[in-house]
Amino acid sequence: MDTERDFAAAAVDTAKYYLGRTVRLLDRVERRPDADRLLAIRLAPDMFDTGFQFALAARFAGRALGPPAGRDVPDTPETDLTAARLIEYCDEIGELIEPLGPGDLGARVLHRAGEADLDQDTAGYVTCFALPNMMFHLSMAYAGLRHGGMDVGKADFDGFHIYRTLA
Repeated sequence: MDTERDFAAAAVDTAKYYLGRTVRLLDRVERRPDADRLLAIRLAPDMFDTGFQFALAARFAGRALGPPAGRDVPDTPETDLTAARLIEYCDEIGELIEPLGPGDLGARVLHRAGEADLDQDTAGYVTCFALPNMMFHLSMAYAGLRHGGMDVGKADFDGFHIYRTLA
């Protein structure tokens, strides 16, 4: 068993899967008449709004795989964050990461986290930095939707859970 290759395969699959979950949530937002209101929600005054949280979640899907594969990640859109534009950005990230596989990831990643300059091995970079950041921002976007009154649940977030209402 090649544990490095198994790790890389899991990292690739996870980033691609949750980018897909991001798009599914955005598809639901886009169909709502109050989509712009939902994307403008901030959970606290000093936090990013829901739309930018979605953009950051998508960017971290790209950051999880792009830098270890020596690929640049498209810049995060900061204006005109409609659901349609966010889906386009997710598609851009998808085009970047779709062809990548376990053999494309290098050994080390030099990057910035806020104001910190970091040099991490790829396993640590992906598991302790990039994917957790993706999940954080996706969780904040999900929480913004819930806070705004959108009927979303864990099944919408992870695609695995099923709940039946007891009526």
